[in-house]
Amino acid sequence: MDTIEGLHEEMSKRPSLFAAKPIGTANTKEPATVAMPADSRGPTSKRPPSRAGKRVLSVYLDPLAWRQLRQLALDADTSTQALGEEAVNLLFAKHGINRSA
Repeated sequence: MDTIEGLHEEMSKRPSLFAAKPIGTANTKEPATVAMPADSRGPTSKRPPSRAGKRVLSVYLDPLAWRQLRQLALDADTSTQALGEEAVNLLFAKHGINRSA
């Protein structure tokens, strides 16, 4: 096979390991997989209703700052989530933006 077409035929890609196997595949010990319609699947994550419609923001803190934040939440009998929302609202107020957190 001296042509480029011949080389492509020889070097064909292997199928993806993540692709669903066709039903009735010979020599398999596992049951065949059947693709389900997207609307029949359940939610991919179990989020509490209080988080519905919200987006996550990650902030990397030094270990000391993280401990201080957790201690402040304990002392104030609140959550780090509530303290984070308060911090965002204070930042918005500082910059003259309507509070929305």
